[in-house]
Formats: sequence, C-alpha cells, structure tokens
Amino acid sequence: MKAVVFESLENMVIREDFPDPELPRDGFILKVESVAICGSDVRIFHRGHINVKPPQIIGHEVAGIVYRVGEETTEFKEGERVVLGADVPCGKCYYCLRGHQNNCTRAIAFGYQLQGGFAQFMAVPRDAIDAKIVQRLPDNLSFDEACLTEPLACVVNGQDLSGIYAGDTVAIIGAGPIGLMHAMLARAKGATKIIVSEISEKRLEMAKDFDIDVLIDAREKDPVEVVLRETDRLGADVVIVAAPSGSAQAQAIYMARNLGTVNFFGGLPPNTKEIPIDTNRVHYKEIFVHGSHGSSPKDNAIALKLIITGQVKVGKLITHILPLEEINKGLKLVESGEALKVILKPWN
Repeated sequence: MKAVVFESLENMVIREDFPDPELPRDGFILKVESVAICGSDVRIFHRGHINVKPPQIIGHEVAGIVYRVGEETTEFKEGERVVLGADVPCGKCYYCLRGHQNNCTRAIAFGYQLQGGFAQFMAVPRDAIDAKIVQRLPDNLSFDEACLTEPLACVVNGQDLSGIYAGDTVAIIGAGPIGLMHAMLARAKGATKIIVSEISEKRLEMAKDFDIDVLIDAREKDPVEVVLRETDRLGADVVIVAAPSGSAQAQAIYMARNLGTVNFFGGLPPNTKEIPIDTNRVHYKEIFVHGSHGSSPKDNAIALKLIITGQVKVGKLITHILPLEEINKGLKLVESGEALKVILKPWN
C-alpha cells in the first residue's frame, strides 16, 4: 500500500510498497478516504513523541470505509462508512470506570502506539470497537468533514469542563483551527459575545469568515484591555487559550471576570513548562483555572452529531486538500499558519 512513514525527526518517507496491515480476527481493515493533519503531527515531525517509535505511520484524524472484516467481527460490515476516534482507552482503569476515558492510564492511540492514517489502509483492533470510538457516518456527510470529528471532540471535552452557557461572553486566544472550532461551538451553546485574539495576519484574515463578534489583532492592540472594554470592565465568563504560548496563558488570567473560568487548552513547548501567573488574582477573584486534553467516546459521539446537524460547520475550516504524497507540503502549510485544516487523500 501507499503510506507515509515517519522514519526519524523531520524525515517523512513516502512508500509505495509498504506492507498492508494484517487483518485482526476480531477487528477490521479500514480503507482511509480522508485524514487531516493535526498540529500534533507537526510537533511529532520536528520533535518526536515518547509514544511514537519510528518507523511509524502517524495521523489520527481519520475517516474511511470498512474494507475487510475479521472472521470474529460482527459489529461492522464491509462497505460501511466510519470515522475513528484517536484514543483507545482500556475501559477498566480508575478514570475509564468514571467516564473520563481521555485520562486512561493505559490508553493507546492511532498514530502513536498504533499505526495511524497517513496510509491507504489501517487496522482497527477489537479494543477500538469495544471502546465505541468507531462511529458510522451518514451517506450525506463527506469524509473530509467527518475526519474533523476527532479535533471537535477535544473541543467538546474542553468546553464541558469550562462550562459555557447561553448568554456567556467567551474570549479565545488563538484563531487557528482549534480556536475557531471553540468559537463555533461556543456560539452553538448560546454564547452571545465571542472575542478572538490572534497575532498571525494570515489567520486574522481567515477568521473574518467566521461568526466572531470581536476580532483582535494582538500585534496592535492589548487583548486584555479590549476584553475588559467589551465587558464593561468585568472580564469574560470563559477564557480559552487555544495557542501554545506561555505568555497567552499568563495573559488569560487578566481577561477573566470574578468567578470566571480559564481553560489552558493548548499545551506548551518542552522548554516553557513553567510560566509566571498572578496567583493572587486567581485567589481573590476566585478564578477557576483548568486544562483539557483529548476526548472520551461520548465526546466523539457529541462531536459527530454537531457536524451532522450543521451546528458546527467544520467544512469552513478546510483550506487545502492534497494527495497523500504531498504531506510535506501539508505540514509546511499547517506550521506556517497559511492553512487551517489540510486534508490528505491517500487514493488521489
């Protein structure tokens, strides 16, 4: 099969003769129709990951067709259109038993420990079926849109933790694909004012096509001052940091109102794990600060429903569609900020 193999740091090798995955007796083989490039794929390309052992096929935002089913597989049939979640939780640990499968202590993931979707085929094991991270797709939903279920599920998880309600003012730092997903979902939840801050000229321009009330060019204006001005000096109900920036995390504390919530959605590079935060402000303003990462099977189900019903129009995020062999071009587009979501097509 055709595949892109992560051989070593900054070395993606396009293989036309990579061995097809072995059919699991109790799983199935997926024919990959669409796979999106995630920001984490770019980070793996440059820095690797503790759970990715080269040579490996990465890519975890995947939709396709059930191609072959194992002899013990009864849940799915050949020809069915499906989308995958990324993480395969164990279903038995402390967190899984409490419905927080994204914190599973023994989870594995497609594109990390398991072969990912930057290939024409991939094996889907029994554990993924049992974890209910394989969802059927309606015929009227494109594979390109469907493969964005996984990142939207992460956004669903993050906003559930933050608690966004009708009438809220939501401030978002970062107008990349995740920040814009947060904006769309917040609107679907009934947020009445959405404020987005960004430093990239390209992304500021693309963000104009989205339903955002106040778009801040953070190169020219102080985002904290704009948020305070737009909220009668109270601050936002919820502040979401959807950018890998320590200074943005520190800044977010000053955007939140008393009893407001700050979500550190974006992780930081390894060399910036510690940042200065005004903890007195957190203390006296009773600001709730939390992180969020990944998603659980229920988040995947909610995300797919949001896409199917049109409440979150993920298709607006797709700026580039490329054949699989142009992955290096796709990685550069994502890293440079010229693209929002890049979809790769293994069969073009």
